[in-house]
Amino acid sequence: MSDKESAGSPPSAQEHSLLLKNGIILDYFPVAMDAEPDPRVVRGDLRIKGERVVERGEDLQPQAGEEVVDLSGVTLLPGNINAHGHLYATLAAGMPQPTAPLETFTDILTEVWWPLDRSLDNEAVYLSALAGGWDAVRCGTTMIFDHHASLAAVGGSLDRIEQGLGEIGLRGCLCYEATDRGGKGQRDMTLEENERYLMKLAEQRPGGVPRFRGLVGAHASFTLEDKTLKLLGDICSRYDTGLHIHLAEGPTDREVSRERGWKDPLERLEENGLLHPGSLFVHGVDLSPLDMQSLEDHRCWLVHCGRSNMNNGVGRAPVDRFPSRCALGTDGLDDNLWGELRATYFRGNEGGRGPLGHQGAARFWLGNYRLAREVFGEPFGSLDAGAPADFIVLDTFRKTPLAGDNWLSHLLFCFHPWDIASVYVGGKRIYTRGDAPPADAAFLQDTAARIWKMMEMRK
Repeated sequence: MSDKESAGSPPSAQEHSLLLKNGIILDYFPVAMDAEPDPRVVRGDLRIKGERVVERGEDLQPQAGEEVVDLSGVTLLPGNINAHGHLYATLAAGMPQPTAPLETFTDILTEVWWPLDRSLDNEAVYLSALAGGWDAVRCGTTMIFDHHASLAAVGGSLDRIEQGLGEIGLRGCLCYEATDRGGKGQRDMTLEENERYLMKLAEQRPGGVPRFRGLVGAHASFTLEDKTLKLLGDICSRYDTGLHIHLAEGPTDREVSRERGWKDPLERLEENGLLHPGSLFVHGVDLSPLDMQSLEDHRCWLVHCGRSNMNNGVGRAPVDRFPSRCALGTDGLDDNLWGELRATYFRGNEGGRGPLGHQGAARFWLGNYRLAREVFGEPFGSLDAGAPADFIVLDTFRKTPLAGDNWLSHLLFCFHPWDIASVYVGGKRIYTRGDAPPADAAFLQDTAARIWKMMEMRK
C-alpha cells in the first residue's frame, strides 16, 4: 500500500478525522504484516480516521469537518512498547530499603517483591496500574506487556489493571504470574485468573484495533511444581497462546532445580508444552548456547531487562547470543524504553566496544514492534496507511537533523522523555505535556505508605 492509498472501508460519520500537516515522520516498518524492518524518515502529512492512519503523503488537503494540526516540522514516531513490565511494582518506588542486608537475588525476592505482592489489595492493584500507566505515557510508552502478581487480591486483578491502563488510554498484554509459593489453593486461584481473563478476551471479539491481549503468566520456574507446569501448558493449548515467565534471571533457577532433583529449567518447560511459539521468556542471564538455540527453534521470544539485571546483581545477559525473536523490557523499574535501550547499548560497550553494537541495539528495539505485531495481529511500528495511529509527537526543538540512516543514534543520544509534547493511541490524544495527573498525589502517597507498612507484617 503506497503512502497515498487509503486503508480499509470508508470511515463512519462518527469517526474523528485528524490531519497532521508538515511533520517529520519516522517509522520502523512498512505496513505489511510480513514486512521486514525498514526504518525511514519522510516529511509530509498524516490523515487519521478513527483508530488508524488512512493516508500519508505531501500536501494533503483538509476534508470537511476535519481537525487540522500544523506540526511545522515537528517529529512523529511510533509509540514505544515495553515487552516486560510489572505495574504492581509502581508503588514500591521510593520505598525505604529493608533493614536486612540484600546480599543475594533470593534476599531481594523475600524481603521486597514477595512481601509486596502479598500486600496489594484491590484498590492498590488498580492505583498501581493507573499511576504506572501515567509514568509510561509520559515516557512515550503506548503498550505494556505486563506480568502481574498480587496474592492477596488475585480474582479480577487483571480487570483492575485493564481499568487503570484504560483510563490512561494505553494498550496492554496482561497475565497473572501463577506460582506455588502460596500453596495449592492460591496456585489454583492464579491459574483461574489467567484462564478467566483469556476467556473474557475470547468472548469480547471487538472490532478495530485490540486494546488488550493476554498471555499465560507464571512466576520463575523454581517456584513451580511439575504439575503446575503441566496445568499452565494445558491453558496455553486451550487458548493457543504463549507463556510469559521469568527464565534464568540468574543461577537460582538452575540451582533450585538441582537441589530438588528436577530437570534443567528449560527442559522442564519444554516437557510441559511451554516452549510454545510466541511464548515470552524474560532475562536469560543463565542460559547456555544450547538453550538459546532451543528458544530459536521453538520460535519463542527472549526479553532483555538490562537495568534490572544490574540492580539485582544477577549477572550480565549474553545479549549477542539472544535468539532472533528478542526484545527489551524494564522489569518494573519504570517504562522509559529509551533509557532501557541506552543502558543495553552502553553496558555492551563498558569493557571495550562490545559485540552488540548499533546493529544489535536496533535488533532489540525493533523486536518490540515485531512482538506486538505477532501478539496483537496489527502492524505496530508503521505510520503508513492502515497502521494503528499510535505515535509520539516531539516538541519543536531538535538539535541535529534526523534521517533514515541516523534514527538509532537519535534514540541513543538525542530523544528524551522531556522532549515529548503529546502521545496518541488509536488516533486519540491521550497525553499532552502539562496535563494533570489522573490521581491525587496525596492519596497515592497514603496508599503507598499503607502498602509499605503491610509489607513489614508480611515478611
